[in-house]
Amino acid sequence: MPWQAEPVRRGWTMAKRPGWRLIALCGLYFTQGLPYGFMFITLAAVLAGDGRSPDAIAGLLAIATLPWAFKWIFGPIIDRFGMPSMGRRRPWILLAQSGMVLALLTLAFGPDPLTHDGYLAWGLFFMSACSALQDVSVDALAVDLLREEERGRVNGFMYGSSYMGNALGGAGMGTIVASTDLRVGFLVIAITVGCVMVLPLLLRERTGERLLPWTRGEASPQAPALADSARTVLFRLMRAFMLRSTVALAAVTLLLSIPSGFLTGFSTVLIVDELGWGVEKMATWTGIATWAGLAGSIGGGFLADRIGPRRMALLAGCGLALSYLVFADAKDLWCVDSFIVGMMVFEALLSGVLFVSIFALCMQVSWPLVAATQFTAYMAMLNLSRTLGQGLTAEIGEFITFQGAYGIAAVLQVLPLPLLAIIDPHQARRVLGTG
Repeated sequence: MPWQAEPVRRGWTMAKRPGWRLIALCGLYFTQGLPYGFMFITLAAVLAGDGRSPDAIAGLLAIATLPWAFKWIFGPIIDRFGMPSMGRRRPWILLAQSGMVLALLTLAFGPDPLTHDGYLAWGLFFMSACSALQDVSVDALAVDLLREEERGRVNGFMYGSSYMGNALGGAGMGTIVASTDLRVGFLVIAITVGCVMVLPLLLRERTGERLLPWTRGEASPQAPALADSARTVLFRLMRAFMLRSTVALAAVTLLLSIPSGFLTGFSTVLIVDELGWGVEKMATWTGIATWAGLAGSIGGGFLADRIGPRRMALLAGCGLALSYLVFADAKDLWCVDSFIVGMMVFEALLSGVLFVSIFALCMQVSWPLVAATQFTAYMAMLNLSRTLGQGLTAEIGEFITFQGAYGIAAVLQVLPLPLLAIIDPHQARRVLGTG
């Protein structure tokens, strides 16, 4: 008889235990934010202190984060392949976390990263690939397991946990690396990821599934079935995106981040150069405003559960548009530091509310049979949206004043909001079934 591991009782499953499910999802999101913040804040600062040029630092980080640009590839793979007897998503999460730990340990115990650029770049590339795989797997797990009435607040906590990971990967790990070296930083992150990995290792997705490959268990009948071929995944995805609600949400995600991407260049030049803040002062207050974004994501999650993610997204989107108009009309107050800081905090707060509401809505709309692929597609559209905004700045930025830029951003922010009214969050599950 095969050995039956029982460190966790059969009833201790993520499907049955909302508290443990929340802890697991937040822990996993934290471990996605931690290395990301480490790379873009701590590592970038170490490389700059080592005399690297901005181009060299940007090139290394571009290689390191490249897998995130192609994370949509993982969606169809996760929806097609798996080990259902251990859960539909859990094996992929464990594989991704194991890969992250392996990559981090390789960087921690290998040659000095500062004297081996290629070794550092490809080690980070592999870590990012595993982190992106984990991101897609965890999002799909959340779509599968979260009840409608909890999606908003859980998304808020998940998004907030990623914020915390970014902050600690930057400020926290920066302190450790400053008193030791870069390899100690990689080791600390590896240990942290390994500790969080205990959660998906010991918590089954659903009752009756295997805890480990060599233990007893079977696929749960409640879990959506894996596709039997890549063609099936594509066919299901096409069916999902033939519905009015899924198409409307795709348009919303493709338009929603254009204003923030459009304003990035304008706001930086305005505050750093025109208003004379300098890089250090702006970075300090931007960091403080980030905590407002964290509060907005958590608070917005609770509000989205109470009044619905569509309404919450509509209110936050209108609030952002209004803030852009107010800023454009209040040029006389731009020289007042407290006004600029207040607008930073207000915009970060509303952005946190807006995006956590959109995340919850994307989970509601996604069809469980292709949850990984569909939800990842929505997230990719949000990323593309910001890139489109930055591209728009590059095309017309030289012809527009700062006031005009904020006026345009206000109009762009309002454009996708009417589409929220025609989205039925339950259309896919009602029309196509749940698997």
